[in-house]
Amino acid sequence: MNPCLVVIPCALALACTHPAPAAPPPQIGNRPGPLTTVDASAGLRDGALWTCQIDDYDPQPCRLARRGDGWFISKLLGSQRFRGAIAFTPDGARLSGEYFCPWGDCTMPIDVAFTRDGDRYQAVGDGGDLAPPTISLRYDADDDAAFGGAGYGGLTGDER
Repeated sequence: MNPCLVVIPCALALACTHPAPAAPPPQIGNRPGPLTTVDASAGLRDGALWTCQIDDYDPQPCRLARRGDGWFISKLLGSQRFRGAIAFTPDGARLSGEYFCPWGDCTMPIDVAFTRDGDRYQAVGDGGDLAPPTISLRYDADDDAAFGGAGYGGLTGDER
């Protein structure tokens, strides 16, 4: 018997068999995932306005915003400001970004750890890398509704 006559039908039989279709991937719901250990009642939502205070200056509004998989906070008003990525934990938070003055030359990197005390987060500097010595962050639902926007000069684009 001609070997080609045996090989060709075998090759055709193998070519005609199809593997079973793979199961479709699970559907992804259109719901946000779990926030973190800090819950939404603590103001952890995109666009929330927090109160930020540097040293003993008057408290000013800060905007918390979602950036990719993390959070970003920006102090919106005042002559001394900060902005950067912020990560929350059950015991505090860590801010890594920049400290700056919209009208002057005080820009410098900032990387500070905050301790949590109830609804307040506080970072106390050592007088070295962190100037000013104290930064406080606090979420209050009443304050979130009170601030009408950035009207105190030197707009940076973080207001939106």
